Amino acid sequence: MFVAIYVFSRITTLGDTFDYLNSPLQFSPAIFYSSTAFMQFSGAVFKLVFRLDVLACLPFMLLSFYGIYYAVDKLNLYRYAVYIIILFSLPNFGIWTSILGKEAVGCFFSAVIAVMLIRKLNGRYRLKVIDYTALYLCAVFKPQYLLFILQALLFLSITYHFENKKTFPLVLGIVMIAINIVVLYLVRDLINQLATGMAIHFKNNDPNLAQSTRSEAPWLEQYGFFHSAAYGMFIAFFGPTFSEMLRKPAHFISGIESMVMIAFFLWLLWPRLKYNLSYFRFNPIVFISYFIVFTGILFVHYPFGFLNPGSAIRYRSNFYALFVLMLMYQLVKSHKIRFTKKEIVNTYY
Repeated sequence: MFVAIYVFSRITTLGDTFDYLNSPLQFSPAIFYSSTAFMQFSGAVFKLVFRLDVLACLPFMLLSFYGIYYAVDKLNLYRYAVYIIILFSLPNFGIWTSILGKEAVGCFFSAVIAVMLIRKLNGRYRLKVIDYTALYLCAVFKPQYLLFILQALLFLSITYHFENKKTFPLVLGIVMIAINIVVLYLVRDLINQLATGMAIHFKNNDPNLAQSTRSEAPWLEQYGFFHSAAYGMFIAFFGPTFSEMLRKPAHFISGIESMVMIAFFLWLLWPRLKYNLSYFRFNPIVFISYFIVFTGILFVHYPFGFLNPGSAIRYRSNFYALFVLMLMYQLVKSHKIRFTKKEIVNTYY
């Protein structure tokens, strides 16, 4: 928090934090359904109470911290404290989730939603007040994420009631994925139009608007948004390219951070993947639910991070905790499977 306010803000723009802190104190019903209005009202209130910018950020820093603590406690991840500390102490994630900004709220609700999804994977689970709160915040701050999170919750709720844990979940998952593809095909012209508009917006000469450091050419082609989707989803998550890392020190640090992050992700998945390959195990419930959440969120994040590496790094903080915790739980399950004979026989959640 102190580094973000007193150091990082001198290197680059600290998002909209200072705008929120200097907003006039004005109550409006919009704070309940507009993320920007909510942040402006919160910034004005906390600045009035705490006076100093850095102290006014404290409640949001504590909110994001509580989200991570809640997940670690409810999923009993204390044994993996070293990995948790490393993954949640990466510089950019720490900066964006420790200040008064939307990413701090995103960290909170994504951590709570991760617990919700994992508990649904484990069997019957009735949502609690904190779960509904997280879903509400997700709907206000990142409604595009909620579309796929709700699909995963629906998928898990339906498959729980069927005895056939292999065929039916696989068929249902394929149907749900197919429906998403059909919907995208039907609205392809609208998405193509929006992508073109966004590319022009990023290239606008107005200094007050976001400026892209990359070429918008791929999106200006007919259906270029879809043609570039695979690479775009990766680079929008990773952040800077290798050439950008060599040109700017801040991008170099962000690139190294992304490399460390992806290496940890692969390491977290490897024990479970190795077991599944060794014993020819395939759990369609786990695969489909993870596929819907990860692919869906990466796809809707793609347009916000493709044209600007800084935006990519910042906005991924909203779902980073969700990805880390869901992957972390695969490591937990692989350890349980290794040491518990009962789970070796039955590997389903």
